Amino acid sequence: MSDASRDELIPGIISEVSQMFAAAKSRWSRFAEEVHPELRGPGLIVLQTVLHRGPITATGLTAMLDMDKAVVSRQVAKLRSLGFVDAKEADSDRRVILLTATAQAREAIDELHSRNAAEYHSRFDDWTREELTQLQQLLHRFNAQAEDPRPDGPARRSVRKETEEASAE
Repeated sequence: MSDASRDELIPGIISEVSQMFAAAKSRWSRFAEEVHPELRGPGLIVLQTVLHRGPITATGLTAMLDMDKAVVSRQVAKLRSLGFVDAKEADSDRRVILLTATAQAREAIDELHSRNAAEYHSRFDDWTREELTQLQQLLHRFNAQAEDPRPDGPARRSVRKETEEASAE
């Protein structure tokens, strides 16, 4: 494929990703209220990130999500008050506070994923296994090429060490 042909396709891809993002943002707001009536979209995004990337610091969340530090702080405080996130000092560096999802959060997110999966099953009902495999592989490739925005400072080293120790257990 020529560079000109590739260049013609990129705006359409950007448009499709933008539409996907807008629809996802709307769904996140609805999903957040399903998890807990006091939870909002940004809180659910923070919770999902803590669940999948934890243990993680608030600074790590701020960088990863490209959110304002005050927004992340408020969301973490709300998640802690709702019983969805625990905070503890890192064993390797007491200055570092690590955030992890609670069992209550895992249960709530698992229920949410079940409902969400049902919606996706419906949307993919007429897709072949090969089409689904190709979509998954291409999305994985696309996402894998994204840069990791987190700096490699004391907090990140503590998180990495805690994660390695938990994996060894």
